[in-house]
Amino acid sequence: MGMGDWGRMIASELLDVFFPPGLYCTCCGKITDDTRTYGLCNDCMRDIKWVSGRTCAKCGKVMSETDPGEVCFYCRTHEHSFDKGYACAEYGEYEKTLLYELKYASRGDIGKAMGEIVYDRMAAEFGEEGLALNYDMVLPVPLYIIRKKRRGFNQAELIAEEFAERSGIRMENKLLIRSKETTAMKGLGPAERRANIQGAFTLREGAEEILRGARILMLEIKRMRLIQSNGLDIA
Repeated sequence: MGMGDWGRMIASELLDVFFPPGLYCTCCGKITDDTRTYGLCNDCMRDIKWVSGRTCAKCGKVMSETDPGEVCFYCRTHEHSFDKGYACAEYGEYEKTLLYELKYASRGDIGKAMGEIVYDRMAAEFGEEGLALNYDMVLPVPLYIIRKKRRGFNQAELIAEEFAERSGIRMENKLLIRSKETTAMKGLGPAERRANIQGAFTLREGAEEILRGARILMLEIKRMRLIQSNGLDIA
């Protein structure tokens, strides 16, 4: 077990002491009980903007009922190298709170809750039995090594671990390497975003053979989005 794993374990145990699982709302910290779905109180469960309406058939983004066609404007005007995206929630105030607490406050319990959310989203799409038949692996987007050491964990891995346990789909977290640290995407245009991640990921030795032809479910943390890809053509 590496130093990062020890740090993560100790942080998780300390959080269990000060924030016993099931006693406080995962999002707002309000006192609740362990019967709540995803550990959320009634108010937060209601206020989170769950994706339930019309979505883009390509990227999974929520679409207006008046938007023509099956895909959003961005997907109509830009090419993607993945097959299909799925979103669990929109990116509002409550969703930002959950992601911020997970990423910067070492709230590993939120990762577990998000893994459950991701599983329920995909099980609703394919059915519990059909989900495991549709994918060969779930692939969390890796963090740059310096950032991972600073945080003590990769938040996408925490979510993927819970999803993998519930779905029976194996998680592969050692095939991709984040080979450079990228700048924040916020405020960048489409071309700038593509340039920012250019060359940011590389494959470990032997990974190409494992990934070739595989049905991959890639997990991206920012908006609790999942990206489906068949083979090596992944964004």
